[in-house]
Amino acid sequence: MDRLVSVGMAATLAVAAGVAVPARAGAAGGGTFAPARYLATGSTATNAVAVADVTGDGRRDIVVGVDAVDGTQTSSVLVFAQQADHGYGTPTRIAAHGGYNSDVRLAVADIDGDGRTDVAMSSSAGVDVLFQRGGRLAAPVLVAGSAEDVAIADVTGDGRPDLVVGARQGEVRIHAQSATHTFTTYTTVTGPFTAGAPASQVFVADLDGDARVDLAQFYGHGTWVRLRRADGSYGPATTYRTPADGSGHRRVGFGAAVGDVTGDGRADLVTSVQGNTPDAAVQVFAQGAGGLAAMPTRYPAHDCAAGLAIGDLNGDNRNDLVVAHANWLAVSARLQGPTGTLGGYATNSVDGVGFQEDALAVGDVTGDGKPDVVAVAYDKVAILRQL
Repeated sequence: MDRLVSVGMAATLAVAAGVAVPARAGAAGGGTFAPARYLATGSTATNAVAVADVTGDGRRDIVVGVDAVDGTQTSSVLVFAQQADHGYGTPTRIAAHGGYNSDVRLAVADIDGDGRTDVAMSSSAGVDVLFQRGGRLAAPVLVAGSAEDVAIADVTGDGRPDLVVGARQGEVRIHAQSATHTFTTYTTVTGPFTAGAPASQVFVADLDGDARVDLAQFYGHGTWVRLRRADGSYGPATTYRTPADGSGHRRVGFGAAVGDVTGDGRADLVTSVQGNTPDAAVQVFAQGAGGLAAMPTRYPAHDCAAGLAIGDLNGDNRNDLVVAHANWLAVSARLQGPTGTLGGYATNSVDGVGFQEDALAVGDVTGDGKPDVVAVAYDKVAILRQL
């Protein structure tokens, strides 16, 4: 999925690893899937997946982010190129710069404005930018500085997409893109977080309906949002958390996504809620006039809801929600109904589902015009072909 945000988009959507801009509408589907098909990555440190045409042939490829599994290796990007028969052969492996325990994430978009989709991958070394050149991804250019997540968006308003980097929990760096497509200067935006946060994702979207892109960082215990002012500065942080139960306990989450899941053209915040049934849930902080709702709408979920992705699965121009269920061998999908609510979920068996925040992507990877789901599955990725 080509994940890019521009200042002029009134209904700006999230750009972040594992999160998703809705897949382009294709043939109508029913939101049901064939049994999972697997592509081996050769690494137990398979952490992230994205769907985009990174070979320039008009077919969507599967891009995988792989961490180093020991101190002698580096992180890498795998490209499973979709072939003319819509199958996949041996992936192309591109060495990157991240070291051991990088927990890599991916974002895909046309970064340099040449009409071709590029890739950015965050790691312990910084952000590797892989420009598409001549039908393939070129060797990565490192934007140094430790990075937990990356998004791609025109934050500065000059028409060039910038790198928005989750440096660490509570700190986001905005690396402005120069006219020569470098990212040498940056500004830092901070926000509050709770110590011991189990996750970190960064999002860029218009979260208050003023056509300016705002910043959000999910950190497991909650999500802080800072709205962009007319002068380019950011207002004070507002934090959105899972409501406390009767004993005052607030459950954490392991994944978030931003996109319109209420059907009003505004980007909403969706987060997972950890636990087993009946505590497991997904919750929607719907955007209304002036910003996100303080209290979310809660939807019960299958056990251990973790990574999330948003996309139009059934071609009705409404965004649906896909959820990875860590250690429960399942991915679920729930369709958005005509009233702007999410319907009941159906689970699909996927071997090896983990807690990776960037574990899901939506896009037509089987060539039938219907958006499919691709999921990280331990040492492989799973393709759920939509029927």
